[in-house]
Amino acid sequence: MVYYIYLILAVLCFIGELFSMDFSLACFGVGLLGAAGVSALGLGLGWQVLVFIAVAGALFVGIRPLALKHLYHANKHVKMNVDALIGRRVTVLTAPDGENIGRVQTDGDNWRAQFAAPAAAGEEVQVEKVDGNTLFVVPIQTQEEK
Repeated sequence: MVYYIYLILAVLCFIGELFSMDFSLACFGVGLLGAAGVSALGLGLGWQVLVFIAVAGALFVGIRPLALKHLYHANKHVKMNVDALIGRRVTVLTAPDGENIGRVQTDGDNWRAQFAAPAAAGEEVQVEKVDGNTLFVVPIQTQEEK
């Protein structure tokens, strides 16, 4: 193969890497760059394949696990959806009634709330748990005393 074919394939691998983001296509792209270099020096197909396998394999086995560990370590513990509400402070919109039911607001969202203790409108309380569309809230000072 002529070296520019390897270069075109390497560029395609790097473009594909932008969509996959798992560092595997980048390893193959760098391997193809190595094969292009060997091809440009005029060495035969056997050397080109050997350099491609050596470079791509070394990156895939040696560098890829380290890259994935450092790129995605923080994303494993990100709370999503209603799990992110637990422990947050919310503002009371409507004070609880006789059944300890009221309304709270967080990030512009209005939620039904079950209160563990009386609270006044405008006061901040903390979300203890979520059940369906109801937030179970407790006074902040009670949570800090625990």
